[in-house]
Amino acid sequence: MPLKPDLHTIRISCRPEQTERVSALFEEEALAVSILAPPRETMAMVEMLVDGCPDAAPIYERLKPVLGEAALLKSTFDIIPVGNLDWIKKVSEDFPPLPVARWTVFGAAHRDKITDPALALQIDATSAFGTGEHPTTRGCLERLDELLRANEQLQNGRMLDMGCGSGILAMAFAKATRGRALGVDMDELSVAIAKDNAVNNGVQDRVRFEISMGYALPLIAQQAPYDLIMANIFADPLCEMAGQLKDHLKIGGIAILSGLLNTQADAVIKAHEAQGLKLVDQKSLGEWTVLALSRPI
Repeated sequence: MPLKPDLHTIRISCRPEQTERVSALFEEEALAVSILAPPRETMAMVEMLVDGCPDAAPIYERLKPVLGEAALLKSTFDIIPVGNLDWIKKVSEDFPPLPVARWTVFGAAHRDKITDPALALQIDATSAFGTGEHPTTRGCLERLDELLRANEQLQNGRMLDMGCGSGILAMAFAKATRGRALGVDMDELSVAIAKDNAVNNGVQDRVRFEISMGYALPLIAQQAPYDLIMANIFADPLCEMAGQLKDHLKIGGIAILSGLLNTQADAVIKAHEAQGLKLVDQKSLGEWTVLALSRPI
């Protein structure tokens, strides 16, 4: 990101039930997302902060499959320059500590409110995905919490965080166990942020973050097999990497997958079952799905 980013807000009106799908369309480039959906109101508002002034035409085309062309013709979306506001700092200050399962996710501005640092995760608002607010991140943490309670062997296990973003899942594993984690992402900035987060959270000795396009990094194979693989990315790459996930997962190991819509769950399940993996459970969080699969003994 430039030292003086050219920040703009994309403001979109939609029905309350469409807010999650609308925000998901922009989650890769959005620096921050806010949703305003007052109870009993027929319309809601989604606002996304982006760096640079976006073109309206691509936004229109991206929204059309979700909102429908008729709805777009009746209402407009706005692109608004933010000015000199330090938005990232503001988001961090406005983001209160968020309890998720056994962990508490917080920004540095609220450090003094944390009473149990052992299970607290400092994740400041950045361009790296993963602050615990998104349903898929929250769902992964909740499923991880359940898995750790049920499987004592994971206390000294090895975990892979595929598409780590901010590193929140790998660090949550390290904070709750005595195990070690490797997180990889194809985005260089995300990996740099994740490394900073590991230091801020005091887990840099047991969590390592590296750049990798999927499973291409040799280190991934060197540290395999993994007791646990977590991937909160998108449905298509999950399907494409199903075979590689199986090859790197320990026999008897578990994979937690998310980043997919409910409508995409069947395709992801079938891709992994074709590799011999077994569906353990499937949970929905609004329009999103979290899957747990095992590699049978």
